[in-house]
Amino acid sequence: MSARIVPIDYEGQAVRFNAEGWINATEAAARFGKLPHDWLRLPDTVAYLEALSKYGKIPQLVRTQRGRAGGTWLHPKLAVAFARWLDVGFAVWCDEQVDALLRGDAKPWASARREAAIGHRAVCDAIALNCEAQGKTPQRHHFINEARLINQVITGSFAGRDRDQLNAAELELVTLAELRDTALICAGKAFAERKANLMAYVGGLQRKHVRRIAA
Repeated sequence: MSARIVPIDYEGQAVRFNAEGWINATEAAARFGKLPHDWLRLPDTVAYLEALSKYGKIPQLVRTQRGRAGGTWLHPKLAVAFARWLDVGFAVWCDEQVDALLRGDAKPWASARREAAIGHRAVCDAIALNCEAQGKTPQRHHFINEARLINQVITGSFAGRDRDQLNAAELELVTLAELRDTALICAGKAFAERKANLMAYVGGLQRKHVRRIAA
């Protein structure tokens, strides 16, 4: 599947579509303790697939993919019917997302991804300027460790993350942490000071997010 994967936030978790409106049915079904195979073998589903293939002239409605974005993927013509089998509320939300993707209106994720890239660039520039002010040459590990610091204060793990797999809400949190970190670096704060400050800052943002969902 060559189309770009688009993770979209649904109640705090990512549901993966691609830019053509296909949905990762395996991931979506797992949220509700179900399997795509159980829906695909229902008599009504089989009849619907046959009708779509015949009258809609759609050559492929179901795809199986391995790897990072692996699982069963369903054509956008199937996405809402499948989502309705999972949960009515999820089906309404899914319909809106597929419609936006097919219209080319799915800009929130792309914008959030671009903003996170800019935030990372700002952190890198701050590190380089800080090193130059001290008469040092910035090294690759300086940039890697700072990116891992951002991930640690958000996830608790001092490791890298593939940002293309994050949803818009996660990317927004990364960007806010990066902007804060940039200011701390420019203020001459040491690594340990930045870590403590960022943990308190990100913790506050995450608590606000939880309260907003619960409200």
